[in-house]
Amino acid sequence: MSERASILESLKGAALFEGISEGAREAIADITLRRNYEEGDSVYELGDDAAEVYVVESGRIRFSLGVGNRAGVSGSMITKGQIFGWAALLDDQPRRVATASCLETSTVLVIDGRQLLQTFESDAAAGYLVMRRLAAMIAANFMDVLAN
Repeated sequence: MSERASILESLKGAALFEGISEGAREAIADITLRRNYEEGDSVYELGDDAAEVYVVESGRIRFSLGVGNRAGVSGSMITKGQIFGWAALLDDQPRRVATASCLETSTVLVIDGRQLLQTFESDAAAGYLVMRRLAAMIAANFMDVLAN
């Protein structure tokens, strides 16, 4: 299987992209790279530039929301098919609001945030569906933080 076909297959398994057109998924695959990390590696840190969105292909990532200028000690665990790094999809949010670190050897799909937004401008139905799901996911993350 080619790298692109493998990426396309992994995108099909990502809950955020479920139900979008095949054309939209193919356009996303065209702007997606695969990156490997070792246990303990940081994908990004609180305050880093937010340019990319990530989908976990394998492994586990700890996502810890920041408080003020410090990363929280608790956090969510992100696993296969889940997305993180959503700040890259916000026009006025150029910085990371969390820290993402690998709990084990992990492979993630890396999607350029600006190009993803352009894809959604070209396919409004896919963009609407994905952004609605993303808004629900962000709200749930913040509710979890408030509950803890």
